[in-house]
Amino acid sequence: MKNTLKKIISEFHEREIVYIERNISMNFPDNKIITIIGPRRSGKTYSMFQIMDFFASGEYQKSQFLYLNFEDERLFKSEFDYDLIFQAYYEVFPDNINKKIIIFFDEIQLVPHWEKFIRRVYDSISNKIFITGSNSNMLSSDIATSLRGRNFNIEIFPLSFTELLKFKNINPSLSTNKNIARINLAFEEYLIYGGYPEIVNYEEFSKIEVLQNYFNVMIYRDISERFNIIHTEILKFILKKLISSVSSKFSVNKLYNDIKSSGGKISKDTLYSLINDISDIFLIKEVERFSTSLSQRKSHNSKFYFYDNGILSAINYNLSKDYGKLLENLVAVELLRRQYEIFYSAKDSECDFIALKRNSRLAIQVCHTITEENINREISGFKNLKFDKNILIYQNSEITLPPEAINIIDFLI
Repeated sequence: MKNTLKKIISEFHEREIVYIERNISMNFPDNKIITIIGPRRSGKTYSMFQIMDFFASGEYQKSQFLYLNFEDERLFKSEFDYDLIFQAYYEVFPDNINKKIIIFFDEIQLVPHWEKFIRRVYDSISNKIFITGSNSNMLSSDIATSLRGRNFNIEIFPLSFTELLKFKNINPSLSTNKNIARINLAFEEYLIYGGYPEIVNYEEFSKIEVLQNYFNVMIYRDISERFNIIHTEILKFILKKLISSVSSKFSVNKLYNDIKSSGGKISKDTLYSLINDISDIFLIKEVERFSTSLSQRKSHNSKFYFYDNGILSAINYNLSKDYGKLLENLVAVELLRRQYEIFYSAKDSECDFIALKRNSRLAIQVCHTITEENINREISGFKNLKFDKNILIYQNSEITLPPEAINIIDFLI
């Protein structure tokens, strides 16, 4: 096994680190285990490569990086002592025995008892550790307990719009007619098919096929296998109901009754647990009604948004044409990406988002096309809301715009 490890370690160091730069902060806290988390296929591994390149441009050499991807089937052909990893590394790079090394472990959840292993590595070998994983146990708040508070999370989303433009080699600051047309076309594509990195430059048919495959993997591997769910048809039914109800208030009680009336057998507690499981794998985000009272928040139906528009369009064809819902979902994800805590308001008239972050408190309405018929309704959503700023995000307008209006592309860029 040691020879296999030496071969894997050497293979990594012989190849060039290739990635497209993402908007990731490189301001890492000292003496913390950095956990790179986020939805499946959102680019966690390549984000790790970008972090390596950052260190390689400073005081570290690439030889000081120990990288392993535990999805490599060669690692688990037989039982082995994890200490062999470090023996193999130092035999490949004997000059680094007295140097500080940085450890990068990809898909760490595949290592049995990975939490104890990482804590031991942190205490005895290096306190510069970066790990990624797709297991729900890594994606939940339990990770802080598992690592005894030694971790710092970096959350990776599917591409932002500015990142998508970078992937397509489009300069967002170039204001020629041809470039503006390219930006607008890229946005229409982003609105419908989302920002999973793999599919950015695929044809429409291939995008849908890949996104549907992502969805099935999330159902059968990320949720069903990990949480020992036998009745996957009920799980599919729940997910499709959540998709069709995106941006609307969602009643779990109604869903429970719908499942029962269709012959499904599930307890209400199990149903709530399943929705939490779906949230754990970064597929959906629950948005509660805004209130300073926690009990008031819990007493009202929540809304649910998906971490990427592509899943919505690939699973529900009707939603691929419902630009209003897609636009609202896009704004929800962008606010999460910018680390806002988001709610909706329904005190006097409904406001799509209340976005809170440190000293920033925003009230946000989202409207695909502003017209004479809907402008008063949209503005009334801000009624009696006393926040720092009111923002009306739109894509098209048929009237003179109010001062709080921001075009969606301007908002995203």
